[in-house]
Amino acid sequence: LAHYLAYLLFFLAYTIFGTGVIKLHTNKKVHTPEKAQAPKKLKKSEEVKAPEKEELYNYKRSYLKKHFGCAEKFKEDLPVHSKETWKKYRDTYVSVVGEAESTIGDPEADFDGFGDISHFAKQSPGKGRGIFAGQDIAQDTLMWNGSRSAQFKDAHSFQKFLFDLEDDYLACDPLQWSYIFDLNKGKGKPDLRIVTDLDEGSFCNNGKSTGNMGYLDVSFEKERPRQNGIRPLFATRGIRKGEEILCRYGEFVANYGWSAFGM
Repeated sequence: LAHYLAYLLFFLAYTIFGTGVIKLHTNKKVHTPEKAQAPKKLKKSEEVKAPEKEELYNYKRSYLKKHFGCAEKFKEDLPVHSKETWKKYRDTYVSVVGEAESTIGDPEADFDGFGDISHFAKQSPGKGRGIFAGQDIAQDTLMWNGSRSAQFKDAHSFQKFLFDLEDDYLACDPLQWSYIFDLNKGKGKPDLRIVTDLDEGSFCNNGKSTGNMGYLDVSFEKERPRQNGIRPLFATRGIRKGEEILCRYGEFVANYGWSAFGM
């Protein structure tokens, strides 16, 4: 009888507590492998943002030269630009910076920084393209005034200009020609610009200290107002007809260089 009672108590205990345990287990929420591995959905504040417009043109000059293939192109005898090509440069510049910020005047007008000085461009032996005097020019004559010099206040605008040309050859030339100019040189805090001369002044090769076109004392600038802050260039000596016109790069290129624009 004792064995029978023990067996009966065991059976009742199992029925009451055992089925309850089973019920608790069967009601427990089980995560499927798919749900357990699903990535957490980002909140709006955590979502990856698209790059700002300015970041799309954040390149070093070395990268840009490789991108446009400039090294190979400069091994060729590149053509002297036609009026149509200069017009494309000017129109593209104005479309990037806007008319209000443009420093080149009417892009459609037929003039350049040389004014009435007769000149022409052609290949210069061992130097690439160059500019030459089309007349005899007396010493101290005003030769070039920067009226077609495009100024860029930031690297983004300059780089957008290069890409908007949609021509690798045309993009390589400004990369080679452009320079950093300080509009406030000698007057205080630097006011730097990326400058691209959008006329045949860009073909002026470097004559260093013996260059025949350069700055004179500011007294020579009387009645010759600077064009958008660019100092005019004069004949530093007499220049004969047919002689190559040579600049003095060290006079107008800012010491701060391209690093000031992150390029």
